[in-house]
Amino acid sequence: MATVDFSRIGSGYVYVQTIAGHTVEAHITRVKDSGDRIKAEMAITVDGHGIARNSPTLTSVSGLDAWWRKLARRLPVADWGIDWEAYIEGLAGRVIDAYREGEPEVVIKDVTVPTNVRWLIEPMLLADQPNVLFGPGGSGKSMLSLWLAVLMDTGHVDTQHELTINSGRVLYLDWETDTLEIAGRVRDLQAGMGLNGHKSNIVYRRCTQSLASEADLIKNLVDRYEISMVIVDSLGLATGGGLDEAESVLNYFRALRWVGGTSLTITHTNKEGKIFGSVYTLNCGRSIWECKKSGEEGDQRIDVGIWHRKVNLVGKQRPRAFGIRFDENAVSVVARDPMETEVVAESLSISELAYQIVAREGPVNRDALSGRVAVYRNEPAEKISGAVATAISRHIKAQRIVDLNGELAIQQKMDDPGGADWTI
Repeated sequence: MATVDFSRIGSGYVYVQTIAGHTVEAHITRVKDSGDRIKAEMAITVDGHGIARNSPTLTSVSGLDAWWRKLARRLPVADWGIDWEAYIEGLAGRVIDAYREGEPEVVIKDVTVPTNVRWLIEPMLLADQPNVLFGPGGSGKSMLSLWLAVLMDTGHVDTQHELTINSGRVLYLDWETDTLEIAGRVRDLQAGMGLNGHKSNIVYRRCTQSLASEADLIKNLVDRYEISMVIVDSLGLATGGGLDEAESVLNYFRALRWVGGTSLTITHTNKEGKIFGSVYTLNCGRSIWECKKSGEEGDQRIDVGIWHRKVNLVGKQRPRAFGIRFDENAVSVVARDPMETEVVAESLSISELAYQIVAREGPVNRDALSGRVAVYRNEPAEKISGAVATAISRHIKAQRIVDLNGELAIQQKMDDPGGADWTI
């Protein structure tokens, strides 16, 4: 009696059957549907030897008929004892059923909900979610993303970074540069951490087609190398179409969902300085950061600021800043106080500035806060006093700031006085 084994491997399936003492194996990949038609790529081996490849329509009787007849010409049933018609019909039925079944259903009461939000890199990248980093060209977003990849790859710990890193393997999908450039950057970033000679396990792939067209292959890579995070550099080319076309962007994020796990998509800004492309880029990204830099091209040191523009699972995180220093054969990255960097301080809204000043310097006299904000804004205090008063009222209403006898302080520090270095 023939033994049959059917299993899912990565994005595809493997169908193995023992017939007349021979092991007949089919590798099925790139299963796609168009209406009521389902196609797939198949590679058939017998006893470990390749026999034929084809892309039949599994729902077509004539298509399957032509496929099994081709196999029968290669290995006639009279000589091999393999009933190719029965084998191909059984194979097609298994694949169609598995493909149409999709993800298994669950009963909500059986789902264990985590008590805390899961971060891959806290507080920047949410685990198992599509994260997005956008900014103008040359703003340092690719270098910053690769630095995060190196931190994950090496398990390097530095409290100055003010990040909690879960180590793991990274897949870098690159539509922008090439292998040598990325390998050189990785080497320099490792040197900046004092890790000269570290053998990086980052998996790199130079890409030319859209992510959607290669989603099966990418999913297989993620499974094969046990990838913890996928970095896509960058969205414009990875969509394979216009960034302002909804269908291109939706196809991209559908492909990311199919690949699964944590991802970081790098993308650009438009002429207005906003995230480029369809509104679906904003809708589909679960955590979105904006990136800007101070300094000119070729400077030995630049400051990079990032702002949390959108998030679904947690509250927005505070703005962050990093100093990047370029030395010969080394690149070092350190966390900086955002308020001490030109790129962040000048870009904060009046409301954000008011909160940050109280957080850094509190307690702050309520009447004096307009003057402190005006210093960063380079504007007269009387011009912005109304906006500052409105910001204070909103922060107090939201319980982010408290007012005790005209002195402003952060609510969190008042709730945890043991963690504060001052009292009122």
